[in-house]
Amino acid sequence: MSSATAGSSDSGSVPETARVPHGGDGPAPSLAVVEAIAELADVDPIDLRDEGVVLYDHVDPDALNELVSGRTDTDVDVSITVAEYDVRVDPDAAVAQRSRS
Repeated sequence: MSSATAGSSDSGSVPETARVPHGGDGPAPSLAVVEAIAELADVDPIDLRDEGVVLYDHVDPDALNELVSGRTDTDVDVSITVAEYDVRVDPDAAVAQRSRS
């Protein structure tokens, strides 16, 4: 998993945001969303279901992939809430943070 985090400290705290690039050699946009949320939840992506987080319950992963993959002619920026996480997906990356509400 290739990602960048912000808001974490050296004390081992969970990061406030996680950014996972997608496309090219990276994962599909929907998988980048899953990886970013898993990083914030501090679990393996496969274990998100056990945490009650199922991407398909919030958005159709295939539709998300089609909407943002390979779009160089337009600026596509999709914002969704998945469980307790706010996620923004653009043509380059998925960025997740814990919901403030």
